[in-house]
Amino acid sequence: MNDTEMTVRISDLLAMMLRAFKTILCLVLILGFLGGVYGAYSVAKTQPKVTQEDVEAAEKKMAAAESNLAKMQSALTFHNEVKIPGAIQKVERAERTVLQLQEYMENSIYYGMDPFHRGVARLRFAVDTDYVVAPELAVKASDPRIGIVKAYAEMCPFDAETMAQVRSIMGIVAPMQYLEELISVQSNNDYIVEINVYYDDSQVAEKVVNHLFQTMTARGNEILPKHEIITLATYVGYEIDPSMSKSHASYEDSLTKAEKALLDATASYQAIQNDTSEEEAVADASAAFDSAQRALQNAKINYAKNRPSLRNMAKRAIKYGILGGLIGIALGCCYALIKGLFGGIIQNQNEVMNRYSFPLIGVLPRTKKVWFDKTIRKLEGEPTGNFEATAQATAQSLLSRIGDRSVCIVSTGSNDIAQKLASYTEDTIPVIGNIIDNAEAVKKLADYTGIVLVEERGKSRVDLVDAQVLRAKALNKEILGIVLA
Repeated sequence: MNDTEMTVRISDLLAMMLRAFKTILCLVLILGFLGGVYGAYSVAKTQPKVTQEDVEAAEKKMAAAESNLAKMQSALTFHNEVKIPGAIQKVERAERTVLQLQEYMENSIYYGMDPFHRGVARLRFAVDTDYVVAPELAVKASDPRIGIVKAYAEMCPFDAETMAQVRSIMGIVAPMQYLEELISVQSNNDYIVEINVYYDDSQVAEKVVNHLFQTMTARGNEILPKHEIITLATYVGYEIDPSMSKSHASYEDSLTKAEKALLDATASYQAIQNDTSEEEAVADASAAFDSAQRALQNAKINYAKNRPSLRNMAKRAIKYGILGGLIGIALGCCYALIKGLFGGIIQNQNEVMNRYSFPLIGVLPRTKKVWFDKTIRKLEGEPTGNFEATAQATAQSLLSRIGDRSVCIVSTGSNDIAQKLASYTEDTIPVIGNIIDNAEAVKKLADYTGIVLVEERGKSRVDLVDAQVLRAKALNKEILGIVLA
């Protein structure tokens, strides 16, 4: 055995160690951790005077006090952010209601009228068409007058231009809502439309009724089917309206209730604002929490004083942890050596060259990355180039080597790499598979004079490769070499 062989073997051993680095690291961490735990446990045997149960009881009391403090703070937050703003909103809503009712009662023309001497102008009209229905179809036919009357009734409320003219006739300046409640247009039955205008001056009301009637009929003649307007009755004068009196009383009652609701909302707001029970509860809960926190700190200090020294525990834990780590390194290295030397798996090209007499035609770069990949490749002398380029070069080497002989590729592992290599020879050297237990492959082998072995590092078993070599020799097939992938 020369120095070169020894260097190669030592480098292979180093590569084995690096390849098993994950396993070694796991063993170091596990055994180091277990050693540290054992070292710490061996020191922590003396029971302290203040026990862990005492500390846990103090922690529970503090947790309960903290929970109660959070609950009281939440109640105070709800009081400040929900109850008080809610009470303010109720006061504001009550104020708006009172102001709206007061504004209406002050500005409404309809509300200001005397219900026992209410001026009114009324006009009733009907529509007629030349629609004629046969007696036998009278039940099924639909009278178009119904739709026309309904269309006239739905013209109210009127548009802004019409209401502006009404305001001009009445000679008043008032918001639109107060004008609209003076006008009523409705259909008393399916064929009659009634226009009512209420105002203190019935003569002015009559002018408004006539204007609305002209406006409605003019618009109706433009957009509605052909029909005839028939004025049935008109009335201008003053009348008693008990319902108006009830309506006035209802508004006054509503204002009284709104004012009372405002007083109640204001009193409720003041009561909520003056309530300090939540603040007092927070102060009490905060004091209880501080007391529980101090008790816990004292319990921890006394427990630490009476328990084994943390420094001694740390020293013992480090000592046994280092010892466990060294044992883990030793076990991991033994595992790597046993697996590499006696695992029966081809790991690198040196094993192939030392074990077999036929030449090593090519070594393809590994496609799977591992830890310390570059270092392992350098130690084992593996190529670091591109897989495709190396495979193509190896295929050309095979073609140059076989000459005119008929040669096939045999492999004990996966055929993927072998098929890839064969494709670069344009299938001049086909893949027949495993000739150990594949009868079809053995049958195909009869057509060839030589074989090329294609095996994978870390996967191909030595015993299977040996069996394949023996089978090839038994069949008088020349082994031209091996390609390691």
